[in-house]
Amino acid sequence: MLAYLAEAYVTGTGRHLKEYAIGRDLMGKPEDYDTRTDASVRVQVGKLRQRLERFYATEAPGSTHILTLPKGHFQLNFEAVPPRYPETPELPVVEVQRNPWKLTAIALGTLALVMGAALTESWWRARTASVPPIAAPGDFHEFWGPFVDGKMPSIVVLGSPMFVRLNTHYFRNPLANHWPEAEREIPLKELGQLLKSPTAPTPTYRWTPFGEAAAAFRLAGVLGPSKDLVLKRSTSLSWEDVHASNLIFLGPAKFNRQLPELPIEQDFVIDRGAVMNSRPQPGELARYQKPSPPDVEDIPEDYAVITRAKRTSGWGDVLVLASTSTEGTWAAAEFLSTPALLQQMLGRLRASNGQLPDHYQVVIKSRFKSQVPIYTEYVTHHVVRVKGSR
Repeated sequence: MLAYLAEAYVTGTGRHLKEYAIGRDLMGKPEDYDTRTDASVRVQVGKLRQRLERFYATEAPGSTHILTLPKGHFQLNFEAVPPRYPETPELPVVEVQRNPWKLTAIALGTLALVMGAALTESWWRARTASVPPIAAPGDFHEFWGPFVDGKMPSIVVLGSPMFVRLNTHYFRNPLANHWPEAEREIPLKELGQLLKSPTAPTPTYRWTPFGEAAAAFRLAGVLGPSKDLVLKRSTSLSWEDVHASNLIFLGPAKFNRQLPELPIEQDFVIDRGAVMNSRPQPGELARYQKPSPPDVEDIPEDYAVITRAKRTSGWGDVLVLASTSTEGTWAAAEFLSTPALLQQMLGRLRASNGQLPDHYQVVIKSRFKSQVPIYTEYVTHHVVRVKGSR
């Protein structure tokens, strides 16, 4: 936000900034975004204003020039600070010209310092507070509490796609996630001859997709201050881990082979590039699929499934974040770690008595720019049952 407003100041367009334009250009709001009902831009601008004031009050109290963000406006001000101590000898006054490059450097430098101060403050509070941040009351703790409050360890399970190794070469076919599939889908012999591999092809699970890694990083930031998380690849997760731990799976079933064995009925499953709905309700689709073909690298939007199952049938508490794309898994983690979005989702899930169901699945839809999630919204949900129950 600070860099965006600084650029507008430098180019002289700051005085013309509108709330709707900031929402669309910076925050990825949809075209029908209504500033009368969605105050997120004003909220973020207010937070930036407070961060700037706190920064200059605590981190740089002796600054001779400061950035301010007056209330009721979206235009930055870059102004000199009157001397605070008249009794000290005055230094020579230098005329400050409006230099766009200097202003940009100061704005970005301030941004780095503000972010650094905020991160340091968050880390210090997490380490020194008598009550962990996640223990605060409300929807956020209600959802994440089971993964940080209990005595059982919590394992973040990274989905591990299968690659075929041919000596120093590695190859992946998205439709081949187990070795029998690789033998069926990939001309292994011809590929080995083409690459002149002196060794036979073998499976390997050495890499994690970027979206799953980004999701794990995001969850560590949310849960890490309150719980020592364990990180495992799905290929190294044992059934003893399943029985004795709470699990957060990142990635679809083709990366996490344990997911078909979940103790609940799964109405939404990811299969060959789409979210399949086995029990469509009125107004729902039987298939939710991203609009771009599979051979396109950048996707404009995609769907993800959030699956939540409480402890039952030999399993601990389970959360699954899965999508047809690695970016979708990342978007799901961002969605659940944003208090306002999480609150909206839980509000849709609650029964008339205010209780959340034990087991449910939620479909969300995300928009992306350059493979980065910029906007995510709720689509639908199903309350699901334990397998074998009526």
